[in-house]
Amino acid sequence: MKMHSLSYRPFARLWLGALLGLGLGFGTWAGAATAFDFAQVQAQAAALAAAPYHPEPLLTPAFLKDLTPERYAEIQDIKPLWSNTSLPFQAQFYLPGSYFHRPERISVVAADGQVERVPFRLDDFSFGNLHPKDLPADLGYAGFRLLYPLNTPPYHNEFISFLGATYFRAVGKDAVYGTSARGIGIDTAQPSGEIFPYFTHIWLVKPAADAKSMTVYALMDSSVVTGAYRFVITPGDSTTVAVDATIYLRKPVQVLELAPLTSMFWHGHGRGVVAGDWHPAQHDASDLVLANGNGEWITRPLSNPLHIQTTTYSMDNPQGFGLIQEDRHFSAYQGIATQYQKRPSVWVSPEGDWGKGEVRLVELPTNNPDMDNIDAFWVPAQAPKPGQPYHFAYTLRFFLDNDGLIPLGHPVATYLGYDVKDPSIRDVVIDFSGGALRDLPGDMPIQVHLTADNGAKILAQKLQWDKDGHFWRVKARIQPAAGVPSNVRCFLSLDGQVMSNTWTYLLHRTEVQGGQ
Repeated sequence: MKMHSLSYRPFARLWLGALLGLGLGFGTWAGAATAFDFAQVQAQAAALAAAPYHPEPLLTPAFLKDLTPERYAEIQDIKPLWSNTSLPFQAQFYLPGSYFHRPERISVVAADGQVERVPFRLDDFSFGNLHPKDLPADLGYAGFRLLYPLNTPPYHNEFISFLGATYFRAVGKDAVYGTSARGIGIDTAQPSGEIFPYFTHIWLVKPAADAKSMTVYALMDSSVVTGAYRFVITPGDSTTVAVDATIYLRKPVQVLELAPLTSMFWHGHGRGVVAGDWHPAQHDASDLVLANGNGEWITRPLSNPLHIQTTTYSMDNPQGFGLIQEDRHFSAYQGIATQYQKRPSVWVSPEGDWGKGEVRLVELPTNNPDMDNIDAFWVPAQAPKPGQPYHFAYTLRFFLDNDGLIPLGHPVATYLGYDVKDPSIRDVVIDFSGGALRDLPGDMPIQVHLTADNGAKILAQKLQWDKDGHFWRVKARIQPAAGVPSNVRCFLSLDGQVMSNTWTYLLHRTEVQGGQ
């Protein structure tokens, strides 16, 4: 696997704030006499791509548009769809407001395949301590969430939410929302600016009485790409979302991003600028993990850099990638309200051969834990031509228990520091556990393979074994060259056999206290 060079981009972005700049139209859809299916959504996406793009004007009333996220959260749908039935799933809807200005048409597909639009009723919503004025009776919806008796049966609990652009996030049992997914990404971290396509029409397939999964169709539109999506969503201890998508480019884009994940890493274990925060760590995910088609596994700890940085990993037929929250102990975060130990890891499993391309990791500097600053996504080596249908499929898994994901031993913690007498010298600590490493006694002749490029000097290294935690600790002192990040790699072997996946990190000289 080849890791390409780091690149810096002279701009910054706030995820939610960037949602405000696009105008996206609904397109039109006429109900058909035949049973509704995915082919009709694909036909609609193809028709949109072949026609000029005409964004609809923003019509959100000022009262809703000006709400802070906290105030917006006071608005609740108190009459869920299907709540008066014995169906296993229910749906609640969001009003347009705050950062979420784009209304969606939401319809229900009945068992016979016929479609009926969900009527909008303002009295289905509670406004908490808000006092709405002059809201139109046809305001419409901005998104939806699904409920299932997951944590407290027979009562229904929210487990997945679709709101804003093509964003959605899910949780399994006993988890809380963290890392999000998107239907597609366009031109993230490019100087020309990112483009946010939107879901404009949603179809909820009415579930059977004994259904364990829920099917959702979505139509996507934007100035550069349209698309048809089918989501098969299965809640449980781990919640899975099987995604089938067909997209149509209206015009070429700089970066086509498939299966994008979005998360937050502020600080933890010496990574990221602490900026006075007393918590030992605050992040939704700690590591990017990748599984190449050649059997190689890589762990890349996340960071909150001082500058925007993009790292790419060339791969052929990837077997998976994801943003992982490794530490599941409350003591690692000390957040009573935030509960970072319960934020789900999210894993992308491609369906079929995705061919050659790259997993790209974008890390943006932030001092705000409420804004996402981490992006990971797949970029195919060959993007489709405008007007050409491009189909891809994958499964997302949202889960808490990382055990068994990686077959080899792997890094379970990474700590960074620096020498207070000479800040150019970085302390690097990597703990390996899992796989066959878990069963090895401490006197085994484990070998450390540690390398650093771009003129960095490895000044010292040693291996330690912790019998109580049963992990192997690599401690190293490394001096990166001035002004140039060093790609540091480390893995363990025994008698010539690889025993762990490869830990890799872009190591900088310390620029300021607490920096990278």
